[in-house]
Amino acid sequence: MSKLNPLDYPICFAHPLRITHSTWITHVPFAMFLVDVLHPTTLVELGTNWGVSYCAFCQAIKSLNVDCRSYAVDTWRGDPHSGPFGDEVLNDLRKHHDPLYGGFSRLVQSTFDDALPHFPDKSIDLLHIDGYHTYEAVKNDFDNWLPKVSNRGIILFHDVNVRERDFGVWKLWQELKSIYPNFEFAHGHGLGMIAVGTEYNHALDMFFNESEELRCIKDFFYQLGVNVENKYTINMQKAQLQSLAAQLAEKEEKLAGKEDEVNTYQQQLQNIRNSRL
Repeated sequence: MSKLNPLDYPICFAHPLRITHSTWITHVPFAMFLVDVLHPTTLVELGTNWGVSYCAFCQAIKSLNVDCRSYAVDTWRGDPHSGPFGDEVLNDLRKHHDPLYGGFSRLVQSTFDDALPHFPDKSIDLLHIDGYHTYEAVKNDFDNWLPKVSNRGIILFHDVNVRERDFGVWKLWQELKSIYPNFEFAHGHGLGMIAVGTEYNHALDMFFNESEELRCIKDFFYQLGVNVENKYTINMQKAQLQSLAAQLAEKEEKLAGKEDEVNTYQQQLQNIRNSRL
């Protein structure tokens, strides 16, 4: 088995260019690392929303000059878990995505089932499933898209560690773990990875076998992910402070104007009093 050292893949230290509020933030370094290890020729993400995970994949593809066609498939209308939303989400994503990644990537506004016929069987090397999270929905996504995954294919599932409400990815994940070589992170709502093809990069075998080395690697990516999340939090707090400072300056300016008005009224009142004397 080939040894795989994450330090040999510096892309995982790259600063992500697309970060919004998302539980996927802490998995961004691993996503970039995985692109470098796999060098996929076709990458598909089912369920993209604001695009944190997808743009991480695209950023790595572009930075590493990987010959890969990428597709994000989503209705961009939300679902019962995320809630409904309008055109603003896709429009915001396009503004970031199209200038940077439009040469090799497409944002496909479609249901997963409607997009399925446009991908040949055995064509997808990296598939990320992150759509509607009930057991029935994610099992349908997996069953439908599995034939599209290549012999060296890897599939990622987000939210394998969420058991609230009617989330059911964890249930499917338990079933798949008994069938395929697998690996999972517990943080960031959980991210699971399975190898469904026999020709996957066997340097990944170290992820599929419990060891002290694997525990160190898990912690390594966890710490990298937390660092990304902390930077995002700090930047958000700075932006909030700047906004509050601007609001305070505006209120102080208005207050100063009111004080001037009061002073003017007081002077006028004093003038009236003086004229009556």
